Amino acid sequence: MKIRPNFSYAWLSMTMVLLLVGIFGSVVLQSRQLIKVFKERVIVLVEIRNGFSKDEIDNLYTELETKDFIKSESLEFTSKDQALEMMLEDFGSEVDIESFNLGNPLFDVISFHVKSDFVSSENLDKIASELKEDDRVGAVNYQESLTGGLSDFWKKLGWFGLGFAFLLVFLAVFLIRYAIRQALYADRFLIKNQHLVGATPGFISRPYIRKGLIGGLASGIVASIILLIFRVWVVLNIPEMSEWFTLGHWFRISLVLCLLGAGIAALSSGMTVKSYLKTSVNQLFD
Repeated sequence: MKIRPNFSYAWLSMTMVLLLVGIFGSVVLQSRQLIKVFKERVIVLVEIRNGFSKDEIDNLYTELETKDFIKSESLEFTSKDQALEMMLEDFGSEVDIESFNLGNPLFDVISFHVKSDFVSSENLDKIASELKEDDRVGAVNYQESLTGGLSDFWKKLGWFGLGFAFLLVFLAVFLIRYAIRQALYADRFLIKNQHLVGATPGFISRPYIRKGLIGGLASGIVASIILLIFRVWVVLNIPEMSEWFTLGHWFRISLVLCLLGAGIAALSSGMTVKSYLKTSVNQLFD
């Protein structure tokens, strides 16, 4: 009984490798937008001193709306009563404010997100100093440890990403070629016999190259569909990502995955057949 080559493992391996390439490629190609999303998640809290009227606080809110460093539609006012209610909901019976007879120790707060261009330790220090010059502002708080390390972190991540991208492409070519070689192992005698009876290398390679081309293209399409499902999941959980992970971006990545899959599979099939043609009959039994 003739053993036919099983390409299932080869196509499955290729699909998984192409999916990894697609996900990582999406992150690398849209790294600027991704950095912007994470930078603009930094929150600045402006505490308002006690004793100011609602109109004075409203005026401060209106003035902040004109600042160019504040992300659009991110400005939010939280009264000290609302803040106390939220704190009590979070801590429940663990906190008993009334037992201290101190009233409400919290302050009215205006919070906002900073535009990505202004997210650095130096810029945030300047923003805090500017806001503190207003008599209505008691304190300005933000997570200094986070903002201080963002720039260095993204620079290091960029170099790491570049190195990992080269490694991933190398592994993709190696794994796909290995999987196809294993799949064609069952046909090694058929390939050699055709050569011995006078068939040209081109004639022998053509059906395998065609099969690799079709299989690689199919793997690229499947990887693209999984990538689309991944995109939907990301956008549902992090709505800001919809700005950079668009359908147009997905289509371009998918086109690259299909061409990459088809090209590597066809080339690997041709190289594998060629290697079997150069192998002696005795070596084929090893």
